[in-house]
Amino acid sequence: MAKRNYNVFFHLHTISGIIISAALFIIFFCGAFALIKDEITAWEKGENVDMEIASNIDYDRAMQTLENEGLHLTGRDIRMIPPDVKQKMFVGLTSSKAKNASDEDKIATYYNLHTRKYRLSTYYEFYSIGELIYRLHFFHQIPIYGIYIAGLIAFFFLLAIISGIIVHWKKIVSNFYIFRPTTKLKTIWTDAHTALGVIGLPFQFMFAITSCFLCLSALVLLPINYVYNGDQEAALAELRPMQKTYEWKAEATKEIPSLNDFVEKTNEKWPDFEPSQIYIKNYGGTNMKFQIDGLLNSKKAFLGHGRIVYDVMTNTITEEKNPEDPGYAEVVEVAIRKLHFGDFGGLSLKIIYFVLAIITCFVILSGVLIWLEARDKKHISEKKRKFNRGLGYFYISICMSLYPMTALSILVAKYLPRSLDTNRQSILYAVFFIGWLIFTLFFSLRKNNYLTTKHTLLLGSIFGIFVPIINGITSGNWLWIMYQENQTAILFVDIFWIAISLISIGILIRMKKPV
Repeated sequence: MAKRNYNVFFHLHTISGIIISAALFIIFFCGAFALIKDEITAWEKGENVDMEIASNIDYDRAMQTLENEGLHLTGRDIRMIPPDVKQKMFVGLTSSKAKNASDEDKIATYYNLHTRKYRLSTYYEFYSIGELIYRLHFFHQIPIYGIYIAGLIAFFFLLAIISGIIVHWKKIVSNFYIFRPTTKLKTIWTDAHTALGVIGLPFQFMFAITSCFLCLSALVLLPINYVYNGDQEAALAELRPMQKTYEWKAEATKEIPSLNDFVEKTNEKWPDFEPSQIYIKNYGGTNMKFQIDGLLNSKKAFLGHGRIVYDVMTNTITEEKNPEDPGYAEVVEVAIRKLHFGDFGGLSLKIIYFVLAIITCFVILSGVLIWLEARDKKHISEKKRKFNRGLGYFYISICMSLYPMTALSILVAKYLPRSLDTNRQSILYAVFFIGWLIFTLFFSLRKNNYLTTKHTLLLGSIFGIFVPIINGITSGNWLWIMYQENQTAILFVDIFWIAISLISIGILIRMKKPV
């Protein structure tokens, strides 16, 4: 490669990496914990998890529960997402299309439905720390623009990966096996950055691509409008047919048949088919539809996406997409989502994703430290060196403070009494973000990256060890009790934090103060 081209790619890699470093660390760190957000929510509530009962949904009873709450369903489109370990099903209601609908019925709304107790609740009735962390990983707390900022960061991360591969291509294999712990700091960080960067490269590239798509999908779809001559409805009908709507005709005069029968028919037709979304279109109308979108079991197929649509009043199939022949257009989005969320391999895959995400966090931090060491030279003016060091202290403080703050927030979330559920989100926001700010400012002013790393690891491990203790004290869910009752989801969170804390302590023991 020509020297000029090498310099261009080297500076592109460095500058793009430094610009996004702190934000990218937040995305990967929070994304790692977001993988188990549902398990964290179940752990917070302390309720026994019984997915066998929760997943066996009675849709007739679900509709009756909505009506018992005073909701008028006639003319609405209803979207339902089957429960996870929180054992709650998402229920979204569009505005009613019926001609005699009241102003209240024309307001779209959404709820959570407990599929064991068939009790309706609002999204904010119980706000979990797992939900907070999950939404932070794509900056949802920044209104409107947060997700686009996350998408742009993912794009710059993609540039950093590609330019990094180009810069290191000739030595990428040989440098992978080099580690010189007795040399100068810059060399140590460079060796660690290269080795761990190569290990996590496929994972990082996959996440950069999928994040760009998920966060910037609105921009991705813009060119498609030209293909369809600006007809967005036609474009969405082709790319996302599950969102197809039907014109309201008239209210049906006969009683609505059992919706459970349609689910049973689908199970008989495709035994390995698992619903991922249920749609009821034009509820109570003469052309009412019951639609099941889903996937074949992950053990049978990775991308077995299918759909079946029933005309409720005539008990006939109006549309069918065989999951054995998933096609291309919809499968692309399904593949991207499955790869990004890692929800096709159970807890074992989530652990692998978590480890790779933490490795990526280390790659990000080591890149910052390389940059700092490279710019702490005598030929650089003292003013610039001072600014670079200050920026480095701030970056490291932001990133490393996330660990103890996450552990502390989980303890607070568990300790909060249920009587404060209405204020739960405000309390968790205050604890997490104010606490994070205090930690960041405190360690930034200490101006010592070694002490920042040491103390944040120490605090995180102490708070983490208390996770199973607080769980046992507040809800009686001690490790041995959960093991006996086969409460895997709740038990996993306790064991998870014990493992992280012990690893942190091990790192602390091995840490040596730089000379």
